[in-house]
Amino acid sequence: MKLLFDIGGTEIKAAVADENDRLKGEVTHFDACSNGSSEVVFESQEKAVRHFLEEEGEIPKAIGMAFPGPFDYDLGVSYMKGLGKYEHIYGMSVPDELKKRIPEIKEVPFYFLHDIEAFALGAYFKGESRGQGKTMFVCIGTGTGTAFMKDGKVLKDCEDNAPKNGWIYDDPFKDGKIDEYISARGLKKIAKTVTGQELTGLQLFELCEAGNEAALKTYRLFGEDVAQALSRYITDFRPDNLVLGGQISKSFGYFGEDLKKLCDGMNIKIELIRNTSVMSMMGLLEKIRRAENA
Repeated sequence: MKLLFDIGGTEIKAAVADENDRLKGEVTHFDACSNGSSEVVFESQEKAVRHFLEEEGEIPKAIGMAFPGPFDYDLGVSYMKGLGKYEHIYGMSVPDELKKRIPEIKEVPFYFLHDIEAFALGAYFKGESRGQGKTMFVCIGTGTGTAFMKDGKVLKDCEDNAPKNGWIYDDPFKDGKIDEYISARGLKKIAKTVTGQELTGLQLFELCEAGNEAALKTYRLFGEDVAQALSRYITDFRPDNLVLGGQISKSFGYFGEDLKKLCDGMNIKIELIRNTSVMSMMGLLEKIRRAENA
């Protein structure tokens, strides 16, 4: 078996893959405790690993983890600061810490990917847009995650006008950075201005479903920010496909009008991925497969 973890700011989503690289059962959710001390963060990850060791009754052949950046994906070391998550494990090795806590996995290899790169690999090889030219991937959740791909290769060195590393979260936007606006935090700020309450994406979605005008306006304003923030990257890179994931993207019908107009004008196909974590796990399996066959 292989253990696969999508490590987010709010949750750890995890699953087991069998010997044929098929996911077994449902994705299991654990609290990430990403704002906690290093001890609390690693206790949460240990709990997730031990859950599957006990459930499966065997030691995994490999462990794959998708992490947000900044992160050293070769060594498994987090370098997140000022992003509201995982600050207390800065400079610490995830494999070393987990192997100290779980001696049974001492010899198990770990494989790491940027969470959006994992999503991109999974979506490219398993999604509707698989095998098609140039694709831009955007996940909107606790932050703005992006990846740019051409012919199955994730672009990291500014090829084809893609940004360095494929990341845009730290780029300037309005009076701050993109991550502050195109995220759950950004949506809450707009909701606070429009409704007087810091409503979550789910709460706003439910209100929109009920026809609430303030919620609909909140998402429209958020959609304007999304289109404005992404427009120059879309224009520079000119992808054949734009693939959207992340929790907030599930509300695309309420905020996507401006972005859809932009993409329609450039003949860009938009694909919505409803289960981002499953696609990320497919990407981790592709990473492990490539490493094992290298």
